[in-house]
Amino acid sequence: GVVVATFKPHSPAILPTPENLFEAATATRSDILFCVPAFIEAWSRVPRYVDWLATRTGVLFGGGPLNKKAGDLLSSKGVSIFVLYGSTETGIVSSLIPASPISDWEYFPLSGVVTAHMMPHGDNRFELIVVSNDFCKPSAINTKIDGIDAYATSDLLLPHPTMSGYWRVFGRVDDQIMHNTGEKTNPVPLENTLNQDPHVAAAVMFGRGRFQAGILVEPKPPYKFEPSDETKLSEFRNKLWLTIEQMNNFAPQHSRVFKEVSSSRNSIMILVASPSKPFMYTAKNTTRRQAILNQYEEEIEAVYKAVEETTQSDIPAPVEWNPLSTKSFVRNIVTQVLSHTVKDGDDIFQYGCDSLQATWIRNTIHRALRDSAEIDIRQSTSNFVYDHPTINQLAQHVLSVALGEEGTGDTFQENKVKTMEQMVKKYIADFPSPPSEVKQESHHDQKVVLLTGSTGALGSHILDELVKYKGVKKIYALNQKGIDGLAARQRMALKERGLNEPVEDIECWRVVLLEGNTSVSNFGLETEIFNEMASSVTHIIHNAWRVDFNPGLSSFESHIKGLRRIVDFCITSQANLFFTSSIGVLTGIVIFHIYCVLDTNSLELAMPPEIAPPPEAPIPPEFALSNGYTQSKWVSEQILDAAHRYSGLKYLNIRVGQLTGAINGAWNVKEWFPSMIQASKILGYISSDHRNISWIPVYHAAATIVDFVNNGSIHDNQHVHLIHPCPVPWSSLASVFAKKLGLDIVEYRDWLDKLMDKGDTREMHLVPFFQRLGQGEVAENREAFEMPKVQLKSALAASETLREKSCEIQEEDVERWLAYWGNV
Repeated sequence: GVVVATFKPHSPAILPTPENLFEAATATRSDILFCVPAFIEAWSRVPRYVDWLATRTGVLFGGGPLNKKAGDLLSSKGVSIFVLYGSTETGIVSSLIPASPISDWEYFPLSGVVTAHMMPHGDNRFELIVVSNDFCKPSAINTKIDGIDAYATSDLLLPHPTMSGYWRVFGRVDDQIMHNTGEKTNPVPLENTLNQDPHVAAAVMFGRGRFQAGILVEPKPPYKFEPSDETKLSEFRNKLWLTIEQMNNFAPQHSRVFKEVSSSRNSIMILVASPSKPFMYTAKNTTRRQAILNQYEEEIEAVYKAVEETTQSDIPAPVEWNPLSTKSFVRNIVTQVLSHTVKDGDDIFQYGCDSLQATWIRNTIHRALRDSAEIDIRQSTSNFVYDHPTINQLAQHVLSVALGEEGTGDTFQENKVKTMEQMVKKYIADFPSPPSEVKQESHHDQKVVLLTGSTGALGSHILDELVKYKGVKKIYALNQKGIDGLAARQRMALKERGLNEPVEDIECWRVVLLEGNTSVSNFGLETEIFNEMASSVTHIIHNAWRVDFNPGLSSFESHIKGLRRIVDFCITSQANLFFTSSIGVLTGIVIFHIYCVLDTNSLELAMPPEIAPPPEAPIPPEFALSNGYTQSKWVSEQILDAAHRYSGLKYLNIRVGQLTGAINGAWNVKEWFPSMIQASKILGYISSDHRNISWIPVYHAAATIVDFVNNGSIHDNQHVHLIHPCPVPWSSLASVFAKKLGLDIVEYRDWLDKLMDKGDTREMHLVPFFQRLGQGEVAENREAFEMPKVQLKSALAASETLREKSCEIQEEDVERWLAYWGNV
């Protein structure tokens, strides 16, 4: 048992303060102190308090988050900190006093008497659902899990990166701010940071459905003023800027509050509350978030309207547009937006530029061209910063526009082709020579596989299939370094997609998890492990690739460089290489031309379009011009082909089509199709298309790829298309979505018009992509959403899964997707 010390009975009751609670604890020699976070933060500032607390069993807090800086300080001084986590409906669900404290004091284990169901919400976040059992019955029931009464807490938890069973509170489901980029901002820790500023009473972040976040601040009483007073507003914002910068250091890139007028700290994204409209608070003295945002709706709308016109207006346009002045102008813009310098030849997106900053750069250049060069910028592409991602390239583009020498669309396409071919030439030079002794083919049960990108949707499923396949002796799973440990990321990636079987194998010798970088020497691995792989790996599945349709080709060069290093590894080690390309390399096929096969290495353009879909064979560059992503895949295909011709590389290029969700419905809401459905829910309409779709479930795609690995004869043809062998009409799925979501079905262009008119959904960042889907006339030699029809002969011959196990997409699949998206 325990002895509980409290204040003596008194009327009126003694109100606890940091000082009197601490003195009472020392007087009663209490070993465990329980209090609110504000008391602990106050104690952290008094050295003698800290010294005494370090001699106790620990400090237990609840009711709100503890400031991380204060918690870290106390922990570093030897103070044990424990989180007491629970709710009115469930009681305490964390272990009251864990057996031993951990240095990561924010994390806690759940009580052994609690039956917890973790509902995935994407990005390694899970909603805690407490399921009724004989020892813990929630007082309120709002859901069922496997038919058992349960309470969904709406609390999002994050797992510890390395310690299984430990969690920390991330935030509330309903507090998450979903931007129109598809990114989420968790406002609570950022608001807590700003609330530490001595001038701030409370802060509330905003930005739902918008491109960027902003923050609304209520000053403490001594600092209150009427925000219509521009001088006082400027002074107050300047006082906050140091704390804002501290908040930004902690925040993800997409959640940062930026200086909108770059030469000033007077950011219009920082709103200040008026004394006539004070914040509203709950009984626990926390802000009533939604009520406050509703109260300041007009001010927030005005902010975003102003942001649309924001440019770096203090940077003067050149008096005369010439190469020197234009490059200086562009360099000044880039430096000011990024807040640091980059070399003129460096890709700005590799040095921290994001979509928001790219917009500022574009707006500033547009303003200068419009005002100084008197250029009509309405026809300018919205993605020109992505198409020209270095200062040199951007300056050359701007100068050509300013002088009216930009050229025709054909010239632009020709330049893209030239750039792609130059990239190929750069990376096919000096292939290594293969060993003089040919390695014997491994026995059927002796395959050693290196898999890159094993934590994504397709990669997780490939790992799952490899683990199940007994012919694989060992698996190396290579991924980029991350903030969380790779083991935890891999477990959660599998668990989120309903793939629990491989988890145990991760703990044993059969699966080796590695963090590295294929674009650097030895893949960034220790020499010993790299040499071990070089002597044992028989097959490589290179699946890791950045999926982003905005950047230009040069932004993918590190991936192309990584592929070249993998190619060299395969040549010298005689490993077989399987590369996951994309069916997207075919989306640029001119509608009125098709392939006609003359022989296995020769293709010719011919008429008419209805003869045949493109075969599993090499393609010319003109068909992969859609975006930098597809261009990078085409360049990679050419490198593989050259390595095969010059050095005998054994490879298979797998052009992967549209993948659908996992067996449990998990399908990333940031991808284009889930985003389209989310937009359709808001609009009340879904688009029609009488043509077919050949989308394939991700688990079937992964099984097919492992079939390819197991089929030695596949190397007779270096290219295969991975799509569903049994297409279904899009209209059959559209009608299911319409029925489930209560939507009307309209023509695609009408749907797009409605999206443009709406203007404030989180899917607006995909509008250029959606617009490309609606360009031109509806072509019968394409599938729905302008995806290419392709041949499938070689893939069918090599994969039993593709031939015999691929079920058509049905209503049950749609139901699983909707169930998953509804929880994210």
